[in-house]
Amino acid sequence: MKEPHNYRKVGYSMIVISVSLVGIGLIVWAIGDNYHYSSDLMSGQEIDTMTPKTGYNIISFDDSQPVGAKLKLLDHAETNATAFQLKEQHANSESTIIIFGSSADDNKKLVEDEKLIAAQIAQEKASTASAAEKSNQKIQSTPPSTSPPTGHATLTLTEQVNATINPVNQTTTNGTNKSVNLNESIGVTSK
Repeated sequence: MKEPHNYRKVGYSMIVISVSLVGIGLIVWAIGDNYHYSSDLMSGQEIDTMTPKTGYNIISFDDSQPVGAKLKLLDHAETNATAFQLKEQHANSESTIIIFGSSADDNKKLVEDEKLIAAQIAQEKASTASAAEKSNQKIQSTPPSTSPPTGHATLTLTEQVNATINPVNQTTTNGTNKSVNLNESIGVTSK
């Protein structure tokens, strides 16, 4: 039997495979710290797609949408004044309206600025919500030093609402006459 002499081809293919694996390893090492590499790449392509060759595009930007659906083309204008008029017309929508010029780099900066503004607004809402939650936790029920006259219950909220409950007496008749008087005063203090 004749021995095939394909060792050289096998050796070359092994070298090609090892070089490609080294190349993949170097790429992973270079972008390994950037977890958002692919989404950043896709969002950059989305911005490039919406960038006009000439004139201005009016774009709706919704950061809550997934990558690829954040930008929506609303209109196109040739002049800056017309672009601002169209932006005002579309301002009634719930998403942010941006005017894209013909520079892709400037458009990327605009989108990044809008993301930062949206993040700041979300952070402020979260901080006010957590502050409100903390103030709700600080509400204390404190008994008064003196009790009101018999038959009166008083509720006073000192921060935003001042309310007083007027005299409460309840008489129930089930064959006998009973009278229930509420003598407690409840003070709620919020700081």
